[in-house]
Amino acid sequence: MESGPTKKQVRLRVAYKTPENLVGELTKSVGRGGVRIESAKKVAVGTSFVFELLSPGVKEKVEVSGVVASVSESAPGRYVLHIRYEPPKNRQGIDAVIQRIFDVGQADKKRKTPRVPVQVRAVEDRPGAPNYRIHDLSRGGVGIDVEGSTVPAHVAIGTPFLMQVRLASGPLSVHGEVAWAVNSTKDSLQLARFGVSFGKLSPQTVTKLDDLITLRALPAPPWIARLAFGDQALAQMG
Repeated sequence: MESGPTKKQVRLRVAYKTPENLVGELTKSVGRGGVRIESAKKVAVGTSFVFELLSPGVKEKVEVSGVVASVSESAPGRYVLHIRYEPPKNRQGIDAVIQRIFDVGQADKKRKTPRVPVQVRAVEDRPGAPNYRIHDLSRGGVGIDVEGSTVPAHVAIGTPFLMQVRLASGPLSVHGEVAWAVNSTKDSLQLARFGVSFGKLSPQTVTKLDDLITLRALPAPPWIARLAFGDQALAQMG
């Protein structure tokens, strides 16, 4: 009689080309609550995973734990594992990766503050508005992708902007204005995107913004930032 799959801990080592790639993929996966991986072996629901994430220039590894939440068969002998992620409990690895990004960013004289490729889904309370994704973040501003080829007409350069994110340390609310916008082209695989310059922030806001940039006070997934523009942004700023 054939026995079913046994539950055990599985370790996987994943190497990224850059520290930025590591943080981008980590925050995207943790933010949506998990990751999907393909496997040639059937793995039992409840199996524990430990992902060892490595990047150049950083000796420490980032360890992320996960548990198989469900398994589906994509083809004969091929399976898709849906793994529920947990944010890193040990700060040593992720702190080293973020410090590496800061060190490289500080050498870039074109930028006042280093940016970290934090990936957070974002939405707007406006009928017909597209979905957005924050793709990098710094004390000075934020870069945002539009899920589409065109930046919405109401997201014009100079338009007031407000971003709100609920963190474990409390609500974060940051204001600014649209600084630039670029539409996609037929020859480009890149999404439309725009950038925002933050206004003068209070010390309390800077502290909470740093909580998000350094991944120190992450909310429970799914992570969703709420955006507002123009009059809507001004009204919510109070």
